[in-house]
Amino acid sequence: MSTPLAFLSTLPAPPPGTSLGDQLAEQVTDSGRCRTLLDCLCTTDSPALWSPDAARPALPHRALHEFISSFALPTSGLHPSLGPNDRVMVVLPTGPENALALLALAAYHTCAPVNASCTAAELCEDARRLGAKAVVATPDVAERLELRKLRAALRCEVVFVHARPAGPAGLFDMTVMDESDDDRTWDVVDRRERRPSRLHALDDQSLVLHTSGTSGKKKVVPYSLRSLIVGTCAVIKSWDLQPGDVNMNMMPLFHVGGIVRNLWAPMFSGGSAIMCAGFDASAFWPIVVERGATWYYAAPTMHHAILASRPDSLVPSRDTRMRMIANAAGGLLPTLAAELRRTFGAVILPSYGMTECMPIASPPTTYQLDRPGCSGVACGPYLSIRDPADLERELPTGATGAVCVRGLPTFDGYELAPGAPLDTSAFTREGWFDSGDMGCMDADGYLYITGRSKEIINKGGEVVSPFEIEEAVVSAAKDRVKATLAFSAEHDVLQETIAVVVVPVPGRPRISLADLHDLLKANLHPSKWPFAVVYMDDLPKNNAGKPLRIKLAQRLGLGCLTDDTPALARHFEATAPDKNTPLSEPIPCKRVSLDLSRVEQAMHSMLGVQEVAVRLKKDGSPEALVSVDLDSGLDSASVLDGLTDKLDGYCIPSPLHVLTEPLAKTADGAVDFARIEAEIQARAASQLSPTALVVRDVIARLLDLDPGAVTLDSDFFLLGGNSLLLGRLAHHLRKETGAALQVPAIFTNSSVRGIAALVEEQEAHMSKTALNSSRASVVEKGRYDLSESSSIDLESLGYGARERGSRGQTHPVSLFVQALPLMFFYPLKAAWTWTVIVFMLSVFGNFIDAGYWMKIGCLLGAIVTARLSARIISPVAAILFKWAVIGRYRPGTYPMWGSYHLRWWIVNQSLRVAGRGVFSMHPALELLYYRLLGAKIGRDVKLDKMARLHEVDLLTLHDGCRIDKALVRGFCVERDGFFKLDRIVIGEGAVVNTYTQISPGASIPAGAVYGPHASSHEEAASDKNASCNRTMARKPHAALQWLVCHPVVFLVKFASYLPWFAALFALLSQPIDKENLNTLELVIKWFASPQRIMWHALARVIRVVFPPLIQLVLGIAVKRAMGLNKEGLMEQASQWTLVRRQINHSLLSQRDLSRAFDILGTHYEMTSRVFRAMGAKIGKRVYWPGSGVYCPDPELLEVGDDVVFGSRSELFTSDCIGAERIVIKSGAMIADRVVLLPGTTVGRRTVMGSGALGKRNGVYEDGSVWMGCDHGEAVCFGRGGKDVSGDTITPFGRAFYRREAPFFVFPYPMLLAINLLTAGVCAGFWSMGAIAVTQALNQLRIHLHHVHLFAETWYRFFVLFGMISVFFVAALNIQAWIALSWVILTKWIVIGRRQEGQYDWDKSNYCQRWQLHLVLSRILHRSYGNGGVLGNITGSAYIVWFYRALGAKIGKDVALFAGGRVGLMTEPDLLEIGDRVCLDDCSVVAHINSRGNFSLNKLKIADSSAMRSGSRLLSGASMEENSMLLEHTLLTSGEIAEKDCVYAGWPAKPIDYFRLASYYDLEKHHDELEGEKRRLEEMLQKTEDMMSRVRRGMKDMKGESRNVSRRSSQRQLRLPSNQ
Repeated sequence: MSTPLAFLSTLPAPPPGTSLGDQLAEQVTDSGRCRTLLDCLCTTDSPALWSPDAARPALPHRALHEFISSFALPTSGLHPSLGPNDRVMVVLPTGPENALALLALAAYHTCAPVNASCTAAELCEDARRLGAKAVVATPDVAERLELRKLRAALRCEVVFVHARPAGPAGLFDMTVMDESDDDRTWDVVDRRERRPSRLHALDDQSLVLHTSGTSGKKKVVPYSLRSLIVGTCAVIKSWDLQPGDVNMNMMPLFHVGGIVRNLWAPMFSGGSAIMCAGFDASAFWPIVVERGATWYYAAPTMHHAILASRPDSLVPSRDTRMRMIANAAGGLLPTLAAELRRTFGAVILPSYGMTECMPIASPPTTYQLDRPGCSGVACGPYLSIRDPADLERELPTGATGAVCVRGLPTFDGYELAPGAPLDTSAFTREGWFDSGDMGCMDADGYLYITGRSKEIINKGGEVVSPFEIEEAVVSAAKDRVKATLAFSAEHDVLQETIAVVVVPVPGRPRISLADLHDLLKANLHPSKWPFAVVYMDDLPKNNAGKPLRIKLAQRLGLGCLTDDTPALARHFEATAPDKNTPLSEPIPCKRVSLDLSRVEQAMHSMLGVQEVAVRLKKDGSPEALVSVDLDSGLDSASVLDGLTDKLDGYCIPSPLHVLTEPLAKTADGAVDFARIEAEIQARAASQLSPTALVVRDVIARLLDLDPGAVTLDSDFFLLGGNSLLLGRLAHHLRKETGAALQVPAIFTNSSVRGIAALVEEQEAHMSKTALNSSRASVVEKGRYDLSESSSIDLESLGYGARERGSRGQTHPVSLFVQALPLMFFYPLKAAWTWTVIVFMLSVFGNFIDAGYWMKIGCLLGAIVTARLSARIISPVAAILFKWAVIGRYRPGTYPMWGSYHLRWWIVNQSLRVAGRGVFSMHPALELLYYRLLGAKIGRDVKLDKMARLHEVDLLTLHDGCRIDKALVRGFCVERDGFFKLDRIVIGEGAVVNTYTQISPGASIPAGAVYGPHASSHEEAASDKNASCNRTMARKPHAALQWLVCHPVVFLVKFASYLPWFAALFALLSQPIDKENLNTLELVIKWFASPQRIMWHALARVIRVVFPPLIQLVLGIAVKRAMGLNKEGLMEQASQWTLVRRQINHSLLSQRDLSRAFDILGTHYEMTSRVFRAMGAKIGKRVYWPGSGVYCPDPELLEVGDDVVFGSRSELFTSDCIGAERIVIKSGAMIADRVVLLPGTTVGRRTVMGSGALGKRNGVYEDGSVWMGCDHGEAVCFGRGGKDVSGDTITPFGRAFYRREAPFFVFPYPMLLAINLLTAGVCAGFWSMGAIAVTQALNQLRIHLHHVHLFAETWYRFFVLFGMISVFFVAALNIQAWIALSWVILTKWIVIGRRQEGQYDWDKSNYCQRWQLHLVLSRILHRSYGNGGVLGNITGSAYIVWFYRALGAKIGKDVALFAGGRVGLMTEPDLLEIGDRVCLDDCSVVAHINSRGNFSLNKLKIADSSAMRSGSRLLSGASMEENSMLLEHTLLTSGEIAEKDCVYAGWPAKPIDYFRLASYYDLEKHHDELEGEKRRLEEMLQKTEDMMSRVRRGMKDMKGESRNVSRRSSQRQLRLPSNQ
């Protein structure tokens, strides 16, 4: 008699670097000590199995060993015998017989236990899936489980177990079902001895189980005997089980935890187990006391029930022998663990394991609950926390990630079919298995589980662990809540919100959400408060006692909750389903009811209450007025306290007003609520400060509450507010008080008192702010009217003083002028090209009769000549046209559609259509082009090819400045239907980076750096940002460029056009009858022949479809052949590295990739495959943008699973400093216009919002939220630190890749076919213009041959050009209007009228229909040059009519995309634009795409507003009258641009005096004022001098007059004397 595994108790700890599982395998199985199950079993006379029946003796270990050693299943002849690895289903109720059968069967066969309460269909399905050859059950279930039918269908033996009525517990006999129809034979026990089969060896499968299926479809998990033995020994060792230990088992024996921990571990260790029939909390205590149980292992719900059922007379620490309690099937809340320890005085062990690996972790038996929430240390396999996006990478200590295991006792793989190889795809290359749980480990190796990945609640992008919610609720409300379960419920905006199941404490009223929030306020952030509550009598659990969260909201039928759902309507009640209820079965649930009479009765029963009046508010909740005796001492607080123990929380009135006088009555005797409430509000208002009154009223209006119900201590969140309403609260407070409160500050001071204090803190600065705002108004209105020659005239500074032109948008002159570009500009350019082609072919006289190579040479020569001539003549003509029509631009502010505007507009269109042509071929030529247009450009100025410079004769670019992909133009829109022209100065050595807007009137200081993502209204960035300017990148030596780079690029591009050359071969191979025609007529006839028309159209299609794809393939091949780029400093880069970079950038540029993705599909897996082929590490289900991603070195890009990209993102893997890897982890979102600099790491589930700038080597932590740019870095809108575990899959991923959508999702081949068809149709459609022209020319040749239109004269080229021009003008205009009509028609057919709401990819087909319409709309952009068809009508009435036809509401005299470049207006039918609104190249987007959670909201732009270039209006935002967004300004969702205000920044901020007036402006104004002062002083001095001269003259004249008078008097006096 012995215990073979007794040595485990003295086995030392495994050496460092070795797992307990590996140590046990070496000592137990690999050493030969145990080769079979029998080798592990004891042969002592001590008890092994107990029955809960006190009358039954225990089964000794020796008897158990003997029973198993002689065990053999009987057969009826379906199978001669059953042997090793034959599958045997065990359908027995939990008890000693079940335990013994499991051990005996596992020794010889593959045991497959299932729930004895299963249905016949479930049993049949499991047996068929497992390939069972026998079913072991009891006779009483034969009919219910349809065992006879199962036997016939699957040819499996049915063996019945008959428990022996007396003797040791657990022993049984067996019978077998045969062909007989007599059921009585089943009770006749066959006593014949049967020979046992061969015992299982270590590699045989002794057990096969299904996973619980709580997080998805059930999977089949087979176990080898070796892994079971090692796992059982790990339990014995980690829990220090001894022969004297007695286990109390109430767990089912069809889950791995019950089998390994409660059965095999006691049997192997020499201890014993009490096998109860099931869980019965009331039976627990007498059995434990009587049998002397020393430990038990149970689920949390069992612990709760056990504690609640303890008899008052029993003291567990005194009356039981319990030394250890272990937790199973869910997280053990710290509060529950502490209560168990207080009750039993035992060691409490929160263990961790799963079907695929049992055990995984458990604390040592000395654990003192000193690490709340932990699951213990590894106690079997190797344990690691790994990056969910890359399981090959281990995370550092303390980081949250995927909990992974490796090594014994981990299973070997999932079974797909009996006998088939196991599926090991769930394992990494290094053998790590992802448990599906998220967690972290501390420095001592203790594991903390944060949640099941599929049970995580994703509330509006914030990941919330349900365990955190449950622990907080139980801790805060333990007197009211017996048990709780947190789960996700659907929300219309947040997608998911938090709901909880609450099991109330028996005998106590239910706790309401408001009361729960009040209790949670101290220990849980408001964003994690439950939004809905469901009251149940017990938690919903499976048959193993494990709580069921998955799809609980759907089973309860809660529907989609909204912020408008009243609080009372978020209280539900339901009955917990039976544990065997299928997960697909709904749970009946309803909203709670309210009995007003019971409420009144409860209040009347209180002493001192005289009168009670209760009524329902409009949200359905009660409010009450109570009249009490004056000397009763009752007030509102005491009445509410008295009701807490009498009424459910949601029945308690709020507000409840207590009065000491009788309730006022109306004339008919009813309580006069209105009069009483008015008096109460007057009293309450008298206690509030003026600021608090404003705050109160704002909150009341926002939440639609009665202001009287909002007190000084009322909390915004407790009143029904949420995080989405905070932005609106801050906006209204700013509008009412002028105080710009930050959202985080309101979060932490959310009461009326706290918010009022925040407002009052700013009151000391309000006068200064008001002064600045006043100055800003003057400056904003004045500075834009200043011109070079103007003096300051105060009366002209306001907008009202401007004279708006009488001519409107629909004036005949405006309509005529703005129709010219569409009608003539591009058609004439196309006509010139075709004229030169036809004429040049006629010059090659032998073209028709020549061979193929001569023909193609002539054709290519004609095409090159035509293209080159057009690229020379067009820009030169546009330059001359500019100087002829408008001359040099005059700074000033002008009305839209006035004479100056129409002149500016037509010139701008001519320059846009003509393009830079040949001047774009070299940087020196480009500078020449701008100088010819009047720009003042210094030496060594570098411009990126994508830089946009306009109104260039207003630009001054000093020496050495650098301009990347930025906008520098002297034009901008103004409010109230005006536009402005002004000068721009870029100082010496200044750097302007990508996505930067330099506005009119700006002066960039010498050496300053702006951007990325900035405007001239903002402060200069750090000098370090100059390194990402693409014009400063190192280039290879000029010789290498000409000898290597250019030839390689040419060869690849030439090869990509080989299919086109093949099509040209067919085009050129057809002979033609000359018919005595001259060469020009022959060429026309040749072009017009029907065969060539077909081949011409086909050649156009081939040229559009094949070259981009071939260039992509060859470009990747060249990239791979030349080697991938590596991280390193750019100054150390070799010339070969620079050559490689230049070739890669030329062949695989963002533009080239976009052309290919237009065919392959922009958003889908094919894009990921292309990036992988280029060397990038790309995860699964990445959503790529339609615009493509700029990434110079894809091999230095690492993107995790389920990452969502917005449009126009730029990932700088290299700059002037060096090349470094950019890492974007799983679940992250990179929104539109994001710029990430080298070395940036974006964390898991991190959101880089619109316009975010990731600084060099910046790390943006998991779960954080960033947007825009301030002082050279993205602005943080939400710190990380929260749980980011769980599945990262987006709605797009679920719909497109998993096909989990309620509609037909286009498969990728279908999308590819649509793209190919669209590309071909677009190319063919726009080729029809040229075909029509050649046909018209041919008809003229035929029918007007006598006119000699094509005669060989010196002027026939011009005659030909005139005819082709007329035909092209007609053809292209018809095609343009057909294309516009097509887009409008398909919009209404495919999409219809958009409505506000939620349109997630996996719930609505809207996104798919929208994407389809975007593809169908490509026809607008495949002709008419840069900007497509719409580019020719920007800023005109025609584009307004187009968007109105698409559903937009647009007022009068609206300038859409006035600058000539078409911006984004993605959902016109959700947009309302007022009168005299001006929009430049801006984005007006009515959708929010947050990681595939797609919603639509309306947008409104009120009268006289303006949005400048680069500004963006997000879904749900609005602009009030006369507001303006300056360049590079983002107005986020829900924000409101206030009336008469100007905003700048990303995100937008109101502009004050110092922000708006730059130093250059102030300096200029100062100089002008000084000049005016000097002129006035000079005039004054001249006047003084003149007055002095006048005074002297008058004085002289006066003196002279006196002298004359004196002399005259003297003469008169002398006359008489002379006489």
